[in-house]
Amino acid sequence: MDAADIVHVHQLLGLYGHIVDAGRWDRFDELFVADAELDYTAVRAPRVFHGVDEIRGYFENGNHPSAHHVVNIVVWEEDGEVLAQSKFLAPFTRPSHVPLRWYGGDYEDVVVKTPEGWRFQRRVCTPRWQFTSADTGQEIPEHRRTW
Repeated sequence: MDAADIVHVHQLLGLYGHIVDAGRWDRFDELFVADAELDYTAVRAPRVFHGVDEIRGYFENGNHPSAHHVVNIVVWEEDGEVLAQSKFLAPFTRPSHVPLRWYGGDYEDVVVKTPEGWRFQRRVCTPRWQFTSADTGQEIPEHRRTW
């Protein structure tokens, strides 16, 4: 893996946020290989999803944050795989987000180089922190409170 590959993996992580924020589910094949695995169970997904069609279906029905921001990206090779780790920041500021909050955590990815470019083979999302304003005037469910 050379420096250009590392830049392309960074581009993939950034493109993910732009495609999800725009609701461009028809472009998920630009992000995931056909047999990809998505494990968002730690952020309350009902199960692990397999294949780009299942992953697309999960995202199409989600209450997404207002934006996806990815920072602190590191990319390396280990045991024949290319791995990427990053931090995410996600503001939940739309009227459908009750309560309004900031949310953040980690992505752990296995990425592969295809003839079309770099794609996610496996993506895991783990929550690490959340900040919820205490003055919302609403009952805040336990899983949405600051931690």
